[in-house]
Amino acid sequence: MKRIALLAVALVMIGTAAMAGKHGELTLPDDWRKYEHIGSLVITDQTHDLYGIHHFYINDKGLKAFKKGEVYPDGTIIVDSVYKIEGSGGILNEGEIAFFPVMKKNSKMTETGGWEWGAFDPEGNSLGLDPQGCMACHEAAKDRDYVLSQPLFRHTQKK
Repeated sequence: MKRIALLAVALVMIGTAAMAGKHGELTLPDDWRKYEHIGSLVITDQTHDLYGIHHFYINDKGLKAFKKGEVYPDGTIIVDSVYKIEGSGGILNEGEIAFFPVMKKNSKMTETGGWEWGAFDPEGNSLGLDPQGCMACHEAAKDRDYVLSQPLFRHTQKK
């Protein structure tokens, strides 16, 4: 009887590990500073959840797709480093790092557009983000594989 109980516990643990591996466990990549900078923006509305100065970075895996406007391959990671805003006299500067929203392409994540979503504090600890909150905004970019950022040259090309 003990063997059956131990076997059942082992199977549950293996199944749980397999499920976690299937979707992965999103973390803030240690090497995000080596990613390609793809854009910046400032959200000045202090009531907005994403208030701050944003700098977006993409890993090599997704850079070609970003530049060409293609569907991103699995393993693409986009990191947004969000800084607090310090300002006076109409001049805005970056303050301390506030948090890091992160997207990782994982086509198995069909309920969230094929992306894993997360947010991390400056130390890299998860902030327990609800991915549906991300989807509420990113849904507007469904035709761009849910990525809101676009290369600047797209805005300056003659048509």
